Amino acid sequence: MKRLTLALMSAYISVASASPEALDDVRTTIGEWATAEKAISRESLQWQEERVLLEDLLIVADKRVAKLEAIIEEHEGFVSTADAKRLELLDQSERVAADVQQIESFLVKMERGLRELKPRLPEPLQEELEPVYQRLPLQADETTLGLGERMQSVVNLLGKIREFDAKISLSESIRALPGSEVEVSFRTLWVGLGQAYYLAPNDAGYGKLGTAGWEWHSQPELAAKIQECIALVEGRSTEPKLIELPVALKEGAVK
Repeated sequence: MKRLTLALMSAYISVASASPEALDDVRTTIGEWATAEKAISRESLQWQEERVLLEDLLIVADKRVAKLEAIIEEHEGFVSTADAKRLELLDQSERVAADVQQIESFLVKMERGLRELKPRLPEPLQEELEPVYQRLPLQADETTLGLGERMQSVVNLLGKIREFDAKISLSESIRALPGSEVEVSFRTLWVGLGQAYYLAPNDAGYGKLGTAGWEWHSQPELAAKIQECIALVEGRSTEPKLIELPVALKEGAVK
């Protein structure tokens, strides 16, 4: 650009002594050059300012990109952890489903068995367990009860039945004498779940478990011995003694 300026000045000097027309052309050229020089300077300055601004924007953009990359990387870690947790939960869900199925099968079997056992239980135990029996579902696929509630009922029934079987119980009831329609007051001595003896006005006997429930047999000669046993159970007699009574070892046989 300086060379162009020197050339123009040289041309101006060389034509200084030339005709007026030539001198006007040189002046016009120099004016145009000065205008162009100013425009170039202005554009150059504007470009410098814009370059600084662009460099600042690039720095900001680089920082944002780095931040976004860090966020993406962090979320990728979260996604991987979430996928692993989801697979773990699916595995646990499958195991729980298998356990639930096993528990369901167990409950169906136990509920059916307890319902079949009910008529064979001693009368006072049946009465005591009736509210719990009412909670047993008739159809497992139609009940709205949860497994926990059903399991609790089964456990309660089994516990009460086992408790009764491990002790001697005394109950009072009104029922007909064996072979008669006359109802009288009975005192019944239950020895666990499988043997019983009763004492009634003018009668006594024993009970054994039959195919359809409890069967009662009159044997009045047992009255005194049964009375002694009742006195021991009630605590009215503390003298230890051996009392012989008939025992049903199996259905249909009494010794």
